[in-house]
Amino acid sequence: MTISLARVDDRVIHGQTTTRWTKMRPVQGILVVGDNIASDDLRKRVLKAAAGNLKLGIYTVEQAVESIPKGVNSSKKFFLISDSPQTFARLTELGVDFGGKLNVGPMNTREGAKVLGRTVAIDEKDYDAFNYMESQGIEIEFQLLPDDEIKSWSSMRKKYESL
Repeated sequence: MTISLARVDDRVIHGQTTTRWTKMRPVQGILVVGDNIASDDLRKRVLKAAAGNLKLGIYTVEQAVESIPKGVNSSKKFFLISDSPQTFARLTELGVDFGGKLNVGPMNTREGAKVLGRTVAIDEKDYDAFNYMESQGIEIEFQLLPDDEIKSWSSMRKKYESL
């Protein structure tokens, strides 16, 4: 499998992605998936600049259904990143295999979201998306940086339900 990291990160590509994560996980390119991202020309230009020398593909969910398997079957290693767990849940529903593990980074505070910890706030749709993916056998790990402690979805779910 050539998806070396599947990650939810509301900033998508930034300094921690291109410096810290690339040192821990081999990568030659980044596949970004999100209908909202693919339709935003300014954001696409910013992400292209942030990717630096890494190959970059930005796709809608519909386009990703075809593009991700091509990346998986290539000789290159890719990060697969979206700004929403709901996007990954949709990819799962559509049968896209991104490796059975989802890393969750920053999901910052926004309206209707419960704060679960440093840089992690989820709303009901996120909660449902994580539960769905877990029910499909996807392991969900919350980890801001590669050397941070990993928190499981079960521990984060308990915290969400207690708030």
